[in-house]
Amino acid sequence: MRSFEITGRDDKGRVPSKELDARIQAAVKGGEKHLTIDADGQHGIGGRIWPTEDGVTLEVNGYPGQRLGGMGMLGTKILVNTSASDDVGWVNCGAEITVLGDVSNGAHNAGAQGKLYVQGGGGARCDTLTKFNPRFAPVESWYFRDVGDSFAEFKAGGIAVVCGVDPRNPENILGYRSCVGMVGGTIYFRGPVEGVSEKDARITELTDADWEWLTSNFPAYLEAIDRAGYLEELTKSKGDWKKIVSLTPQERVTKGANRLSMEAFRRDSWEPGVGRGGIFADYLDIDHTIIPFVVTGENRRFVPSWDNDRYAPPCAYNCPTGIPTHERTKLIREGKEEAALDMVLRYSPFPGTVCGYVCPNLCMESCTRSIFLSDPVDVTLLGRLSIDRPAPAKEKARKERVSVIGGGPAGLSAAYQLVLKGYNVSLYEGEDNLGGKIHYCIPEDRLPGEVLSKELERFKGLGVDIHLSTKVDADLYGKIHDESDAVVLATGSHSPRTIPFPGYEHVLPGIVFLKEVTAGIERDLSGKKVVVIGAGNVGMDICVEAFNCGAAEVVAVDIQKPASFGKEQKMAAARGATIQYPKFTDHYDFEGKKIHFTDGTYLDADLAIISIGETPELEYLPKEIDLDRGHIRVDGVGQSNDPKVFAVGDVTKPGLITNAIGDGVRVAEYVHSLITKTEYEDDKRTIVPYEKLSFEWFDREREGGAVSCSTEGGKCMSCGSCRDCHICEHSCYWNAISRVEHENGTYEYVVDSDKCIGCGFCAGVCPCGIWDLTAAG
Repeated sequence: MRSFEITGRDDKGRVPSKELDARIQAAVKGGEKHLTIDADGQHGIGGRIWPTEDGVTLEVNGYPGQRLGGMGMLGTKILVNTSASDDVGWVNCGAEITVLGDVSNGAHNAGAQGKLYVQGGGGARCDTLTKFNPRFAPVESWYFRDVGDSFAEFKAGGIAVVCGVDPRNPENILGYRSCVGMVGGTIYFRGPVEGVSEKDARITELTDADWEWLTSNFPAYLEAIDRAGYLEELTKSKGDWKKIVSLTPQERVTKGANRLSMEAFRRDSWEPGVGRGGIFADYLDIDHTIIPFVVTGENRRFVPSWDNDRYAPPCAYNCPTGIPTHERTKLIREGKEEAALDMVLRYSPFPGTVCGYVCPNLCMESCTRSIFLSDPVDVTLLGRLSIDRPAPAKEKARKERVSVIGGGPAGLSAAYQLVLKGYNVSLYEGEDNLGGKIHYCIPEDRLPGEVLSKELERFKGLGVDIHLSTKVDADLYGKIHDESDAVVLATGSHSPRTIPFPGYEHVLPGIVFLKEVTAGIERDLSGKKVVVIGAGNVGMDICVEAFNCGAAEVVAVDIQKPASFGKEQKMAAARGATIQYPKFTDHYDFEGKKIHFTDGTYLDADLAIISIGETPELEYLPKEIDLDRGHIRVDGVGQSNDPKVFAVGDVTKPGLITNAIGDGVRVAEYVHSLITKTEYEDDKRTIVPYEKLSFEWFDREREGGAVSCSTEGGKCMSCGSCRDCHICEHSCYWNAISRVEHENGTYEYVVDSDKCIGCGFCAGVCPCGIWDLTAAG
């Protein structure tokens, strides 16, 4: 392999450390992947090389100085063909460092990620202050021989392996005063040790998982340090090895049973040193009686509370249908994938169609992982995985009949929920097919036809009495009204809005264009230029279909920043569509095939299409039903001024498909509560504040990683809903929190007020925002 050589000496003598680093950085920036460094005591060799594609390898000869690989980055590999000086791998951020010799004092000091492979031994204070970020793999340090004094001081994370081969001190391979202040991480060692701080750590046997990790990682380490022949010796018996781990908070309390009380410390240590009452005692006339500084029970200033599910998670809160994605992911984590995929069908008949394809996925947009890690739970995947799942079992049949007028998403949602509750449901649809705008207006590019067909077949299998090609007029409406216990209006908005500018009569309504395409009516736009007035979601669908009809150029214009979502805009842009705004249409010159704007500009337009929304067609309704600017006026649960009549979807106001489905869910629940004379319950919880959540506990999926049902379940931060992770229990220094399991299988975490000091650690460390700390009172 070709290697780019950089020397630590030139005709002027020794190259300064800063200059050598600049030469290394310049070579990497220039595209060099393999560098050979002839070092002459320079510091910081191989550090701070920003990650690049395929990474960078440095081979170091000579005499490297301190902090070799200091702040090394992910993708950097360093091979040192000799021993190395102090602080190798200082604050390592991901580099893999191999030293074919010994390392001096402070190796891997404050390391956070990456690996250090040492062919020899380590000096004093190696592996001090190492950290662990749960978003990344732990830092690893491997020593073939032994290490010096004060090893792993204040270690907070990472893994260290000390093999004990030909140690310099055969009686103590970890040196003296090791593990002082250790609070995390693991040390595997082979050989005798003395002086491990019993106040901070304990020595224990290896588990099967420990041994599996060691034996699976030894080959790579030994190969790297040219000691592969020792593999059999080092892995022949788990019993040859032990490990050191930090004491848990509970163990520290036990270990500290003989520690000084606050009163004894003040009386026997503090006051003899500074004087009774402190340095200002002579100026203060106060009682010097010692009182407890840390209190429990009723004397606490703050009291923690386990408020599981008090808040709504961002996904469910922002989903107009109210789908609790966090509950689905919980089932996935419990190994109940089928139950998770089935759960969504209790809320929507179209998880594949809507969640999987056409919805803008407000749940993913608001997902905490999206906010903090730009990596939301993939709800589109979960939706698509539910396409072939069966509908939920129907409840016991009831005698009441509910009629739904309109077979679009809102009407289908209401009918679906009601038939599942056991009602006799009649559905009236004026067109030849169910689905409304989902069927007639969304391009195949955005929604594969077989997906909707499968989910409609699932709906039809529930036994709804479906009347297709049945246009409801005033007479039929009266008959339906009289024969039903409740009526749900879901006829949508299908009358196109227009702007009466000169030439508007030659402009094609967008909904007409889309329905023509769905119906197979050919409109040859080959080589033609199309202008779409209105750049909302439907406008983007029109752009796509215009290209499908052969258009050479499609431009969408709008009077304001387009209201369309990114997904729809990207799909249209991928086909070649462009958007211009603000543009106010002045007139359309049909003969000249130009559309003119009030700013004096124009666009060539062989065909002009307008897509600025639609209004309901409500001629079938009696005049007693209240309207609001052409839409049916309803209250918060969809009830009109006729107590028997409800309305959902676009017939009440414009909205997304998921809004229409959510309307159907709520109306069905409210109708059911009226008929059964039960209390209607709506989720009135507020959204969990993002600041209550701790994203540091969660990893970001690496790009290119396989995505599956199980990966998405594991990613969910379970905002506002306990993940039963025990972190609060393990973090409580006073052992005041315990998990209580109930006979019905539920559980809760409870606080012993006689032990709790109200410190708030539980609220601070909770990943999911469950614990709250409130003022006592």
